[in-house]
Amino acid sequence: MIGSIAWRNVWRSKSRSLIMIAAIAIGLFAGVFTMAFMRGAVDAKIESATKSELAHLQVHAPRFLENNNIEYSISDAREMLSKIETLHGVVAASRRLIAEPFVMAAHGTGGGKILGVDVENEKRVTDIWQHLVDGTYLEKNTRMPPVVIGQKMAKKLQLRVGSKINVQMVDIDGNLSSKGYRVSGIYKTTNTGYDETHLFVSYNDLQTQLGVKENTAHEIVVLLEDGTNAPVIKPEIQNIAGNNDVQTWKEISPEMSLLTDSMDQYMYVFILIILLALCFGIINTMLMAVLERVKEIGMLMAVGMNKRKVFVMIILESIMLTFSGGFLGILLGTLVTKFFETTPIDVSMFSEGLEKYGFGSQIYTSLQPNTLFTIGFLVIVTGILSAIYPARKALKLNPAEATRSE
Repeated sequence: MIGSIAWRNVWRSKSRSLIMIAAIAIGLFAGVFTMAFMRGAVDAKIESATKSELAHLQVHAPRFLENNNIEYSISDAREMLSKIETLHGVVAASRRLIAEPFVMAAHGTGGGKILGVDVENEKRVTDIWQHLVDGTYLEKNTRMPPVVIGQKMAKKLQLRVGSKINVQMVDIDGNLSSKGYRVSGIYKTTNTGYDETHLFVSYNDLQTQLGVKENTAHEIVVLLEDGTNAPVIKPEIQNIAGNNDVQTWKEISPEMSLLTDSMDQYMYVFILIILLALCFGIINTMLMAVLERVKEIGMLMAVGMNKRKVFVMIILESIMLTFSGGFLGILLGTLVTKFFETTPIDVSMFSEGLEKYGFGSQIYTSLQPNTLFTIGFLVIVTGILSAIYPARKALKLNPAEATRSE
């Protein structure tokens, strides 16, 4: 009974109700789509970082990450790899040698990090070979050992496939070691900072130049079937790694962890700001509706409707108004988001700036079901809170005075 009266009251002023419903729908559509867009951008950045750069877990010798000192290495890398690959949930693992070289080319110099990798194993763990824009992935076609470099470094040093570079570094004995490499491939990821500083050579070539023993590694990278299981599988790998350090990708890259953990909080703050703005609009609409019906409300009280029912009626009117707009906004936002889950949004006009921070120029939206439930709950709460003040105004009416008002 109260519900049906409240529903009829909502549509007494159709134009005002429709405008309010449209405002709520547009606001929530913008909120849902923005959340899905930002979540998609962050998910893509994390996927790119774990597939191309970090993998899901890494093993290092103690103190190696403090300054990348090549003396701190894992001595039994091959045996450790074999044991790690037998664990449930592990897709592949690969060993790496790492050094910080000085790169000299005909048109400039540069620095960064050079990684010596087992080519076939590395292909199973990371996808740099799939990001080649020119050449091949460490295929030796000349007498000089091959090197794969990023497109950003290639542009900076004016290099192309077939160019020669000279790589200098300090070997395990503390001597300066210099070796020539031939560019066999150029890759491009969504992170230009990574492309500018990371070079890939074969494990054997870097092992020879550094003078380290066979079967040693500075880093073991592990790819899992599901990256969210990294904290679960970490203790099992730690048992195999002994005194070596085992870290998840979130521990290795705390800025990525912060981005992931804080994204939902930022987005809910964004939604709350939208709902807060809509809240004032709903209060204004409901207050106008109450003031226009002072005489009617007074008559309802005079014929026996108690204050609790009047309060519930106005609260229901506000919830119906808010829920109608909220439902339309969430539905529209969900449909548009679903479309862009399979059709990328092209933001290539901002690619230069985005790629500096590791974001791609094509973004797929991503919307979690729990996000929709949370937004729906917030919409209903907003409707209730927005109706409290107008409802209290109605409760303060004196039935005798209200029935005499015009």
